Amino acid sequence: MIEQIQNGKSRVYPIVYREKYGNLSSVNCYLYDNGNSLSLIDAGLKKTNFIEFFYETLRQLQLSITDIDQILLTHHHDDHTGLINEVLSIKDIPVYAHHKALPRIHFDESYLQNKITFFKRIYVEYGCIEIVSERFKTMEQTYDNREQLRIQTTALPLHNGDEIEGMKVMEVPGHSPDSILFYDQSVRWQFSGDLVLKNASTNALIDFDDDMQLLPTVSQYYQSLLDCFKLETDWMFPGHEEPFQQHQDEIQIKFNRIERKEKRVIDAVAKGHRDTLSIAYEIYGKRLEVMANLILSEVIGYLEFAVARGNLFKTMEQGQWKFNVVQK
Repeated sequence: MIEQIQNGKSRVYPIVYREKYGNLSSVNCYLYDNGNSLSLIDAGLKKTNFIEFFYETLRQLQLSITDIDQILLTHHHDDHTGLINEVLSIKDIPVYAHHKALPRIHFDESYLQNKITFFKRIYVEYGCIEIVSERFKTMEQTYDNREQLRIQTTALPLHNGDEIEGMKVMEVPGHSPDSILFYDQSVRWQFSGDLVLKNASTNALIDFDDDMQLLPTVSQYYQSLLDCFKLETDWMFPGHEEPFQQHQDEIQIKFNRIERKEKRVIDAVAKGHRDTLSIAYEIYGKRLEVMANLILSEVIGYLEFAVARGNLFKTMEQGQWKFNVVQK
């Protein structure tokens, strides 16, 4: 168990569950005591080992679920929401999330239908629908099981600039459309979700806006990093890996990585790989067949990022996007 971090009356109890999760080494959530109430920030995994670890950590802290006053979510992904129903089964407390997270954590029927429709269209337009066929099976299963998956309460919406428990809510989209961070200026702490991870990459995952159009996720992520960079911060409490300091140094590493990833897709196009699947194979090889969803999300995102920056242009040819280098 990581020791608590304290500043005046404010205390953070990091709950860092160390187990390999994809390319990451932990899944984190936090108990935040601001001197007036106790918030659970993110809710980890719906997994027996995680639940047991969570209860054991509470016991070591001489706390219980009945001490928790509210749950605050940085975004809707299932490694951040897993314990919500477990907590609610013991104590009826409010759950807060970004307003765009609500249809996602409620597994709203129309949202799930729109998601399937959007990704089928996008994967056809980018010429890679065959390699992601398993994803649609998972989406259909999610749709069929939506009643069992949804959280057992009506979550309360948060918006950019709101304040809750002495913390400012800041929208930081890119990793997901509903990503937010909680910033306590009085102690200079950020609860940043998956925006910035120490020594690890954050995926800017493709998603859709209210008009069912592809979001500029990498551009959003870049801007979110800029906004985070400007906050005077002593401690970052991320959704994975260790809590850390000197957040600006880590964000600069992320900026450099974004530039390198954009250059890789531009170089692949310059070699004559004009379609998304060919570009993805050029960069990732056979890894694409093992991690198709994440890799294609990244490649599509960075292709669109390069187009937005004027380094590539795209044309629709026989129903699929093709990419070319802008000659300067």
